[in-house]
Amino acid sequence: MRNKLGLSYAVKAEVPVELADKFLCALANVPHYDHSPDGPNAIRDERGCIHVSPPPGVDDAWQRIHHLFPDLLPKHGNPEHERPCHGVTDGPGFAWQDPDELDFVSVGDIPPKLRIAWTMPSLQGRKMFLLSELAYYLRGPAMMEAALKAREAEMEKRSEAEREGATVEGSFHTSYQVWKDVWQRENQDLAKMWTAADADAFAQVLLRAFEIVDRMRYCPTLGCPAPYFIAQRRSQKYCSDACAVPAQREFKRAWWREHGNHSRRRGTAARQISSRAR
Repeated sequence: MRNKLGLSYAVKAEVPVELADKFLCALANVPHYDHSPDGPNAIRDERGCIHVSPPPGVDDAWQRIHHLFPDLLPKHGNPEHERPCHGVTDGPGFAWQDPDELDFVSVGDIPPKLRIAWTMPSLQGRKMFLLSELAYYLRGPAMMEAALKAREAEMEKRSEAEREGATVEGSFHTSYQVWKDVWQRENQDLAKMWTAADADAFAQVLLRAFEIVDRMRYCPTLGCPAPYFIAQRRSQKYCSDACAVPAQREFKRAWWREHGNHSRRRGTAARQISSRAR
């Protein structure tokens, strides 16, 4: 299959655009919350460790997504050690995997990443952002294969060092250097590391996002429960009539406050002239 980017890929089943659009909006509208260890969502346990738990609204949003779109969520990710340490804007990456837990894909970075793309001021910037994320995601399996090789070499070296009587700290430092060497060697093989996986359902959703960047909108109505939406037409400003009607009424009231007296005076003068003419 070939899309508007000219990329050809194999797919088991094409994702309907209506479903992809709903999925994108659902992801973008997962509530934002403070992740900081000293923020309102941080909890210190009895051992003094700090845990940041999302508010109930976040969990509810994810439960709806897992219920409505289970087949569209990413089935793989990029190696966890590649994840930026200082926030989602520091580098590409929607989904993450730990080489020790391949059956679990971390997807918590998807909503803030999508919101970044959604609110970028230029269409070109949105396209570049999404294209880089798509490329990084498609590289995920190749990157994970390299990470698994590095992890295997690391664990072998750690076991060897421990058999030879090395301390836990010493075996860790020795094995970490082995991991680093293997990872760097694997990354030098460009033919391997730039092998793109077939576009799964999530990759198709990213391709869809690339195609509708000019219709990504943020509803200006205060308190809108789902402000990130995809406009049906380019002139659409509000996500729905429920948000548009109150704004239109307020606009009319503001216009009459500013221009009403003048308009009424003009109407009265016109009626007087018409009456005299008769």
